[in-house]
Formats: sequence, C-alpha cells, structure tokens
Amino acid sequence: MTLSAAISGDITDKELNVIKYLFTTLPVFENSNNDHLSKKIIESLEVIKSEPNIENITDLINDSLENNSNLKKTAYIIAIEIIMADLDATEESHRLLELFENSFGLDSLETSSIKHTMKFKYQDL
Repeated sequence: MTLSAAISGDITDKELNVIKYLFTTLPVFENSNNDHLSKKIIESLEVIKSEPNIENITDLINDSLENNSNLKKTAYIIAIEIIMADLDATEESHRLLELFENSFGLDSLETSSIKHTMKFKYQDL
C-alpha cells in the first residue's frame, strides 16, 4: 500500500486517509491493529528509500504474499485504490501497476477487468 502512495513522491493526506480506511474496513486486515499499520508504513518507507530498484521492491512484495493468488489480486486492487486517491494516476503509477502485474503473475484479462471497473468507479459524471 505504501509503495503505491510513495511512487510519485511524498504520501499525500488523501493517500494516507485511503490507506487507513482500507486498513480498518477490509477483511484481509481484520487481525491487525493501528500500531501495526503505523509500523509497517515506516518500515515500507525505509525500504523504498534504501532500494532504488523498484523491481526489487515489487519482488519483495510478491515474495511476502507467498503463492496466494487471491492476496496478490487483493494487493493489486488496493494499489489501484491508493493510486486513485488523488484522482491523478501518474506515469510512475502506471509503471508500478505493470510491475505488479508481472511480478504477481496476474492474468491480463483479470487486470484489464479490474482497471476497467476502477475507471468507472472514479470517473466524473
């Protein structure tokens, strides 16, 4: 989550609010607490600062999700949610999603469907 927010620079208040909201509402995080979130954000920022190669970071994330394809899909969707917090997906953000798709081994039909759904979720009518 932190990488998605930090990819284009500093984490904005909107991105941080989305992270907190997702962390407190999604079932995947139900066994975690706010102290855990704060600690993980700090740890993630340290990794991001110390590792200049973004591909290595996405590989670390992939390894931490083990071989659970559902967790990988959930992580991908959460990444998009955070990227869309400011309603401005940067070129770096698009590149990060491509790296997640490759690192996680996600099906292109599924990722296209997810992106299509998110596009409509965040469009301005």
